[in-house]
Amino acid sequence: MRLSSSRFALLPALWLLGCGPDPTPVPQPAAQLDPPPQGQGFQLKTGTFQVPVGSEKQDCFFFRMSELAETGGLEPDAPVYVHRVQIDQTEGSHHMNVFRVRTIVELDPANGLVQEGTNGQGECFDSPNWADWPLVANSQLDGNLDWTFPEGVANEFQPDEWLMLQTHYVNVTTQVTPSGEGNVRVNFWTMPKEEVKEQLGTLFATKQSIRVCKSNPTPSFDGTCQFGSSSPVNIIGANAHFHSRGKQFDMFSWDGTSIDPPASSARFYQSMTWDEPPMMVSPELHAVVPPGGGVWYSCGYQWQMPPQSLGCQGLDALDAQKADDCCYTFGPLVEAYEHCNIFVYYYPKSDNINCF
Repeated sequence: MRLSSSRFALLPALWLLGCGPDPTPVPQPAAQLDPPPQGQGFQLKTGTFQVPVGSEKQDCFFFRMSELAETGGLEPDAPVYVHRVQIDQTEGSHHMNVFRVRTIVELDPANGLVQEGTNGQGECFDSPNWADWPLVANSQLDGNLDWTFPEGVANEFQPDEWLMLQTHYVNVTTQVTPSGEGNVRVNFWTMPKEEVKEQLGTLFATKQSIRVCKSNPTPSFDGTCQFGSSSPVNIIGANAHFHSRGKQFDMFSWDGTSIDPPASSARFYQSMTWDEPPMMVSPELHAVVPPGGGVWYSCGYQWQMPPQSLGCQGLDALDAQKADDCCYTFGPLVEAYEHCNIFVYYYPKSDNINCF
């Protein structure tokens, strides 16, 4: 499903109605994370950008691996192996994802190393652009995340790869950016190739058929992703993502064949908080998926009246089914749409994952 930016055209005007004078921004220090010492890793950073009141800002920043390696004092023509990730972002972040660039549709680093999007406008808001781009790292936390993978586990990067850092800041009714500014820094610490025992794999999936409607206010939606692995899979990181109608997000180890939801004893992740969902990582998280198995996930919602500036009329205008039922459907904007996204980190890496 392609989310055409023209579908969002009415939103900026709707949101700005009734917003009133801009409040005085709250001073806040920029992200302060220093890069790794030379020869030990590399850093991605956005610099400070503005997030005006009444706006959702989603920008895409592109980085070539060979240049990152050279800046970090690493060999620019050789693979690098990342075993630790640090993320620091100022308050107001809705999400931050780093992807490997694969099939290019409209979002192309050749069109600029920074490509901005505001209130749904711009290619950085159009999810089909990164449909097959593997996840590298993510965070929805204001502040810091520091995670070292289990011993011998690393994420391998080739010198000719491009990485894309996507940051989404929100400063509207549902979520705010107190300072009116965003800033993100991400550190990747490396390890010697000879110390690598297992390749890290990642899974990013979205349930795009969700509908949270006035006539069906408490729906739940399930999805599954199956690893094409003949050996057990070790899950060492998990994060969920939905918007403000989201109430409960669960992930379970799944045998790959059962059509009934797994038992509660198979659950390895739960989130009851939409704006600061927990990021669970090893060593606290270590779930084992059997050979041929995968992940079962479930998203539960509670319908809410939309903000007055949007109203049911605004939601109905965005509903492709034209059901006139004040429905929140899949889409990127926090005020007007919903999400059901999973982020999973595991080893050993599989190149054959199917999500349903």
